Amino acid sequence: MRAARIAFVVLIAACVQASAQPAVVAQGAYPEGLLWHGGRMLFAEMGADRISMIEGEATRAFWRESGCGPTSIAPFGATGFLVNCHLGRMAVEVSAAGATGRRFRAIPDGGPMQGPNASASDGRGGVFFSDSGIFSVGAPATGRVYHLSAMGVMTEVANGIRYANGTAFDPDTRTLYVSEHLARRVLALRLDDRHRVVSSQVFADFAQHAATRAFSYPEAGPDGLALRPGLLVVAEYGEGRVHLFDRAGKHLNMLKVAMPFVDTVAWDGAGNLYAGGAYQNTRPPFEGAVVRFAPAEWQR
Repeated sequence: MRAARIAFVVLIAACVQASAQPAVVAQGAYPEGLLWHGGRMLFAEMGADRISMIEGEATRAFWRESGCGPTSIAPFGATGFLVNCHLGRMAVEVSAAGATGRRFRAIPDGGPMQGPNASASDGRGGVFFSDSGIFSVGAPATGRVYHLSAMGVMTEVANGIRYANGTAFDPDTRTLYVSEHLARRVLALRLDDRHRVVSSQVFADFAQHAATRAFSYPEAGPDGLALRPGLLVVAEYGEGRVHLFDRAGKHLNMLKVAMPFVDTVAWDGAGNLYAGGAYQNTRPPFEGAVVRFAPAEWQR
């Protein structure tokens, strides 16, 4: 009887641990584009036209511009950043002090941007970023990915993507990971030194994994990406799920968050995993949150 009682207590404890929610570290208006930089976590708030910074228990505005609708921020140049204004259809250079610099509105052929979305440093002062296209299951595959050098030279890296969304770049292997959101898959593009694709493969097809195959939101799909040695983390927008894959594309773990429209993930310097997103996507300012999983939570 005593052994059975102990087993029951252990079972209950395991269930409580498995259902434990990650710590909420910030509230925001459609949090996107988490970036760990200089010992601090920055994130975009599309619903508030600002970039915010988490400092201890507080959150403060770092940069803002009316009409921007920012969705990401990435290191750019020697010390500054590049902010993608998704609603404003441009990328904006921002200094380390939060001052606005150059604006980039045109793509290499001179046409306008569709809606710059996610971004990732190239490790050399430049930035890779997605230019998503139309967010509709029936829309044509017009998503693209560009590279912007610190000198302001933009080149096209890839096109024909069904809503190009999250991006992450591994400079050691020169592999650019891109979420093809509406195709429900993540692509792995191997690049040469001039940012041209030399090989392309499907890194993760959500239709092929038990943990990702079923979905209820019609436009659910892979969104923000975050790299760590041996791991790629993928936020699944519309389903409130965060997935961990190894670098061979094997699904390792799935974490639940309270925000159905989770769209961004990032690691800090201590191995904590952050995720951000909105609770709803129909009523401005699109209330959301940023949460943190300790290593013991995401390693389960």
